[in-house]
Amino acid sequence: MDSRQAGVRPTVIFSALVASLGTFNCGVNTSALNIPSYFVRNCPNVPSGQISYYPGSGLTQCIPMNDWVWGIATGMFAIGGLIGAMTVGPLATRMGRRDSMFFINIAFLIGAALTGMATTSAQLTIGRAVLGIGSGAMSVLVSMYIAEIAPPAQRGALVGCLQLLATCGILYIELCGLGLRSWVGWRVATTLTVVPAIIQTILLPFCVRSPRWLISRNRIEEARTALLKLRHGDIEGEFLEMVRSSGNTITASSTSSSISKDSIVADQQGYYAATAIGGGIQKDQENPAPQKEQQEPLSLVQVMRIPLLAVLVIKMMILHAGFQLSGISAIMYYSTSIFQATFGTDEAAYVTVGAAVVYVAFTGVGLALVDRLGRKSLILFSSVTMCLFSVVLTIGMVLNISALQVVCIMLNVASFAVGLGIVPFLFTSESFPTYAVGAACSAGLMSNWFFNFLTGFTFPPLLSICGDYVFLLFAGFMLLTAIFVHFFAVETARKSIEDIGRQLGWYDLDVKQALGVQKS
Repeated sequence: MDSRQAGVRPTVIFSALVASLGTFNCGVNTSALNIPSYFVRNCPNVPSGQISYYPGSGLTQCIPMNDWVWGIATGMFAIGGLIGAMTVGPLATRMGRRDSMFFINIAFLIGAALTGMATTSAQLTIGRAVLGIGSGAMSVLVSMYIAEIAPPAQRGALVGCLQLLATCGILYIELCGLGLRSWVGWRVATTLTVVPAIIQTILLPFCVRSPRWLISRNRIEEARTALLKLRHGDIEGEFLEMVRSSGNTITASSTSSSISKDSIVADQQGYYAATAIGGGIQKDQENPAPQKEQQEPLSLVQVMRIPLLAVLVIKMMILHAGFQLSGISAIMYYSTSIFQATFGTDEAAYVTVGAAVVYVAFTGVGLALVDRLGRKSLILFSSVTMCLFSVVLTIGMVLNISALQVVCIMLNVASFAVGLGIVPFLFTSESFPTYAVGAACSAGLMSNWFFNFLTGFTFPPLLSICGDYVFLLFAGFMLLTAIFVHFFAVETARKSIEDIGRQLGWYDLDVKQALGVQKS
C-alpha cells in the first residue's frame, strides 16, 4: 500500500506530541498570571500601590502596577512572541526543526528565572518578553515540524495537536493557579514553565527529524531512513514527490511501479535522479533532462518578491490576525478580572478554569472534525458563531445577567476551539513549498503575536472605556473574518502538500525566474 494512504505510525504520534510540548509551554505562559493577578499587583497589609517584603528577604511580595503598565507587562509576552516568530526561521533552516527546539527551551528557563525573581514592573516585563520569544519560536517550529512529518490524511489532526497541547497548558497553569493564589504562589506560577521545557528536552532525541528538511539540506539517504520510520507501506512514491517538490527534477517512465532502496542517488553534477529495478524511473544517460539545482530556503523578503507566494503570505497573516481579534486572548489573559465584578474573586477563578476545560474539550472536537469537514467550513462556523455569541454576551453584560455571561463566554471559547483555534496553523504549514514554509510560518505567527500583543495591551483600558460593550469590537472582527474566509480561503483537507501546491499554483514555480535571478 502506498504510504500516503496507509495509517499513521506510533512514531508520528509520539513525535508530534513531544514537539507540541513547546506549544503547551505557550499556553502555560499565556495564562500564568491570570488567576493570581490580584496578588501580583497588590501587597498584603499595605495601602494600594505600596510594596511589602517577604519576612527576612529583600524580595517584594508584589509589584504594584496601574492598568496601562499591567497591560504592557502582560502584552510584552506577545512582543517577545513576535520577535521569536520573526527570528527563528534561519535557525530552523540551519539546525532543523527538531534540533532547534533544544536551543529554544533555554529561553523558557531564563524567562522563568527573570519573572520568578522580579521586583519591579520592568524586570517582570523583560522576563515575560523572554518567555514570549521562546513561545513564538516554538509556535513556528512545531507547526512546521508536524506538517512535514504527518501523512496527508492525518495532517489536520496532528498539526492540531499543537493547539490542543496549548489549551492543555492553559488548563494546567490555571488549575495550578487555584492553589497558588497567594503572595508566594504567583511567583511559583511564573516558574512552572520549566517543567514541560525539561520534559521536552529529554524526549526530543527520540523524535525523528523532518524528512523534508533533510532533503532540503541534501541529506537524501537520511531523509529516506527518516520517512521509513514515519510511514507504513511503500514510501517510494511519496519520497520521490518530496524530492521533486524540493526543487529536484526526476524523469520517469509511465511503467514505473517500484523503486529500490538505493533508488535516490546523488549525481556528481549536483542533482538527484532515480534508478529503477528493471527499467522503471531512470536517468536518461544520453539525453539528460534539464535539472534544477536544489532550491535553498527563501527569506521572507524573497518570498514577498514572488507575487504568487506573497499573496498567500498576506492571506495567512489575515487569518492569524483573525485568530487574535476573536477576543480569545482577552479571555485567556483577563477572564478572572472580567468575572470578578460579577462573581467575586474566588468564584471568578473557578469560572476561568471552567473556560479552560471547555477550551481543551472542544479543541479535541475540532481535531476530530478538521480532516472530515474541512478547514474552511470549520473556520467559517467558528467566526460566525463567535460573532453571534459576542453580541449576546454584550446583552448579558449590559443587563447584568450573570448566567448568560458565563454561557456566552463558554460558547465563545468552544466555537473558537473548534475552528479558529486550529485552522490558521494548518493553512500556514501546509500551503507552502518546503523552501518557503519557514518564512511563511514566521510571517503568519508574526501577525498572530502582534495582534496578541495589541489585544493584551489594549484590553484593560478598552474595558474601562467601553465597559459592557467591549465585546462588540470582537463581534465586528469576527464578521469580517467570516467574509474574508468565504471569498478568499481554499480547502486543503486530505491533500498532499504537493497536491495543494498544484491547486495554489506554486508546484511548478521556477523560483529563480520569479526572483529574476540569472541562471547559470
